[in-house]
Amino acid sequence: MSNEALPTVHSNDTLAKNDERFFAALDIGSNSFHYVYARLSNNNLQILHTEKYQVKLADGLNDDNVLSNEAIQRGLATLSNLLSSTVNLSEDNFRVVATYTLRQASNAKTFLKAAKAVFPFDIEIISGHEEARLIYQGVAHNSDASLRQLIIDIGGGSTECVIGEQFNIKAVASLNIGCVSFQQRFFPDEKISSKRFKQAINEAKYEIEPIIKRFNKKGWQHLVGTSGTIKTVYNIINAAQAITKPIELAQLHKLKNKLIKIQSTQNIQLDGLKENRRDILCSGVAILIALFEMLGLDKLHYCPQALREGVIYQQLDLMRCNDIRQRSIDSLAIRFSIDQNHASKVSELALSFYQNVSKQIKFPSSIYQNLLIWAAQIHELGIDINPAGYQKHGEYILKHADIPGFNEEQQQALAWLVGNQRKKITAAEKFDWYSLDPQLLMSICILLRLSVLLNQQRQLTKQPPATLSFNFNNTSNDINLNCEPSWLLERPLVDTELFHEQQYLAKVDLNLNIVINELP
Repeated sequence: MSNEALPTVHSNDTLAKNDERFFAALDIGSNSFHYVYARLSNNNLQILHTEKYQVKLADGLNDDNVLSNEAIQRGLATLSNLLSSTVNLSEDNFRVVATYTLRQASNAKTFLKAAKAVFPFDIEIISGHEEARLIYQGVAHNSDASLRQLIIDIGGGSTECVIGEQFNIKAVASLNIGCVSFQQRFFPDEKISSKRFKQAINEAKYEIEPIIKRFNKKGWQHLVGTSGTIKTVYNIINAAQAITKPIELAQLHKLKNKLIKIQSTQNIQLDGLKENRRDILCSGVAILIALFEMLGLDKLHYCPQALREGVIYQQLDLMRCNDIRQRSIDSLAIRFSIDQNHASKVSELALSFYQNVSKQIKFPSSIYQNLLIWAAQIHELGIDINPAGYQKHGEYILKHADIPGFNEEQQQALAWLVGNQRKKITAAEKFDWYSLDPQLLMSICILLRLSVLLNQQRQLTKQPPATLSFNFNNTSNDINLNCEPSWLLERPLVDTELFHEQQYLAKVDLNLNIVINELP
């Protein structure tokens, strides 16, 4: 239990000063599951309750990236234990994110589907860059954000490094070096030796080397470490100190030499070391030494806030209608010189169609409307590469770009929508979705396709006079597009394109009916 008050959240007119709201976040890490529950009261965020479970998911990840059934069961048992703490939460104030191990696991969907049976909340697998960005937000809200900071977080499967100033990210990297994965590789049988330490340090340096030039070019004024590995080393080094001091390289080498003399992880007895961190201490120290030596670090300060607090601060941003995902979309539109006037017309018609069909289709959350509008806003992302097949170039960009705020499934859905806005359709069912419904994704894809098609003549100043309805049941997959006859008669090219669209949709068992009728 924690009652530590965090710094005041920046004021916003949409939040009343006497507003009291509750938020929670769960970080499904490679080593531990971290749960945090907080309250926003009088514009101040206060941590009310925390829980930590050492699950060691990464212990169950083999060389083929298959997560063992034993690791899956440990994770499911932990989620079951958390049920009593989450009983009064909803998707509006509780977010669950998963990191390295579920990013890597080829059978991650097996875990997610099994989790759904015992835990009623969606689990979002986030990219390494998104993880680093959220870690930075958690630290920046609880430190002197006016300084340019390098934040380091050593997790069970990966290490996140991020440079930021104020609340803006300057450089980010997610490295495949983690205390659990390195323990398995270099200290698997509890034996400690100078040779094993040297191998672990050299392997970590090999992974760090590609980011050195980029990070040194950005520079930093303050160095901060967070999460369990750095906390453990910090506590050991300061166990006998009246006043705590930051971690320095000389202290790390001194600790390494002490561990080598102990020879076995089972014999490690150090002040400040918790029993459940003993097995992974050597690997964590090796990674830290590599980071210090490769990046030329001097003094590493410790901050207790990390990913889970960053997730909560992002929830606050969403509540303030300050969605990082929309900022990412706006940034893509500018970077790829998208015709934003045209994109806004496509977005406007897509939203109108969404409101039409919402009478027949129940969308369970706003994510479907958001994905539709975001896809419309950047549907021409790849047009400078090749106008003839711009949709596929846009899809490729979105699949591989770093898009802050989006989890992996949302990013895949956005890429799929942009790639299927015209011509041949790749059925959504071919992808392995977890929280998103492929039939609902296909529904909003149809809205996007028709919005793009009807707006293809850019000289239009008014929205096409058209409405849309769906009639989906056991015997019918009808899409009814109602257009004013005079409008369509004056645009034979659009009429021809609608004919081809009927053929494309028929190949995925959808019937597009063009209804010529005066609209009310």
